[in-house]
Amino acid sequence: MRKFYLFCLFMFFSFCSFGQEEVGSIDSIAEVENVVIYKDARLDLLGKRPSLMIKAEEIKEKDKVVNYNAIVSSDGKKKVTGSIYTSKGFRIIIYNGPDRAAAMLAKNSFTRSFPGTASYVSYNVPSYKIKVGNFESRNEASSFLRKVNKAFPTSFIVPDIVTVKNINVSN
Repeated sequence: MRKFYLFCLFMFFSFCSFGQEEVGSIDSIAEVENVVIYKDARLDLLGKRPSLMIKAEEIKEKDKVVNYNAIVSSDGKKKVTGSIYTSKGFRIIIYNGPDRAAAMLAKNSFTRSFPGTASYVSYNVPSYKIKVGNFESRNEASSFLRKVNKAFPTSFIVPDIVTVKNINVSN
């Protein structure tokens, strides 16, 4: 009796293994014609991005100072010379909080009050920061902070990488 059960079990599994048949192969898939593929143009930029990043790193490794040759104005009398570079310096944070609308309001208010001073928005989850100014020394930042404290009492100085412009105009 035991042999009979083993024989039936063997036959059952052998038939189950042949239960599925291969209908066709990959070669037999019909070709579809008139297929239109829409691709976002930004995908091409992603392919080029590593090369752009390499160029940016090569530029960073070189001297950071960008020197400009003398420029003669249209009247031929004034010359503009100088350089623009980045270095360690200080900025003032006038807003630090989670509300984007309040951050933009603070930035616009600052721009109206101090039109010649640059302002920068940064977002690190969950807070927005509005940084202002490009100060090479803490003393410069402190003197400007005294002016800013009247409109933005919670502002404070932080170290940052700043852009320094040494542009000279001469006759």
